[in-house]
Amino acid sequence: MTAVVGTSPLVSTTRQTLVRLRGWLLGITAVTLGTSLAIFLGVAGNADVAADRSVPAILASYDAQDALRNAHLAAVRNLAEGGEVLGGPGVDYQRQIAGAGQYLTLLAENNAAGDKGTQAIQTIEALLVTYTGLIGQADARYRDASLRALGVAALRDAASLLDDILVRLERLRGMQLRALDSQVHNVWTNKLTAAVWLLPLVGLGVLLIRTQVYLTRRFRRTMNVPLLVATAATVGMVALTSLSLGSASQLDRARAGVEAVHGSRQGQLEDVRFRAADGLASAVREQCRAACADTIAEIGTRSPSPSSTPGLAVIAADVAITADAVGAADSRSVELALPLLALGIAVLVLAGFRPRLAEYGERST
Repeated sequence: MTAVVGTSPLVSTTRQTLVRLRGWLLGITAVTLGTSLAIFLGVAGNADVAADRSVPAILASYDAQDALRNAHLAAVRNLAEGGEVLGGPGVDYQRQIAGAGQYLTLLAENNAAGDKGTQAIQTIEALLVTYTGLIGQADARYRDASLRALGVAALRDAASLLDDILVRLERLRGMQLRALDSQVHNVWTNKLTAAVWLLPLVGLGVLLIRTQVYLTRRFRRTMNVPLLVATAATVGMVALTSLSLGSASQLDRARAGVEAVHGSRQGQLEDVRFRAADGLASAVREQCRAACADTIAEIGTRSPSPSSTPGLAVIAADVAITADAVGAADSRSVELALPLLALGIAVLVLAGFRPRLAEYGERST
């Protein structure tokens, strides 16, 4: 009589395939969450810094320059009239100087250029104190008719110092622009980086569709509803993560807007500078006609009048730049939605495979 040798039951090859597919789907889901969330947060982080610091600092530097130029023009005009209008360098001068101080404070609060930017701001603030002191000296001397020539000299010294302050503000803006460039152009905002999150998501979608086809053929059922919903959730992850491309594009527009408005801003500053220089030249001519001919020519030399964009257009451009930067920084809570979608996909994958695995059990086919 032949002995019967005991053997362990064969594990169903279909069950093994189902387990492998489930494992692959869960693994790719985890990878897609990691890549999508990392890249989205990377873009959002740069956009936040640009919107909260770099862009406001750049615009504040322009506004500070504009306020200082207009303050000096107001002082020259009023003192040239003998300080008759409400006395001193004038109310408009005081208002513009106060505005410049506020813009410098805003620039200091939003400085994105690190310690070098902070040092530059401190130097500008110290020079601004010296400048207002020179304007005060000019005002005091203008009040005494016998000292007006000295008042003109103080006014000219103030004009020279103001030019130095504005050059320093220009350099400071350059620091802020370089910081903005590093936020606009980096590994997170690079369009090629989209492949890092798009490929895993496409792979997940393709695998879900192939799994759906396999289950339909193997079990002769029309569709697996949980896996169908998981596929739709994957499309949702693609749509949400692609918002990072939109944020990067808005950052690009903000940077381009800063570049575009630069010419208009500089044109306005130069126009105000020429008018103030003409006023100062007239004051020097009044106090020193023959001996100061060279000085008058130097001060009053006019370049071709630049074409400047009207103030309202510059304001509109600033608003558009700020809107682009703020729009880029608006995450729309995607950083919360992505993990929820990934978790939902994982739960749906488990739910979709559970009845098929339970149905097949340990069958050997």
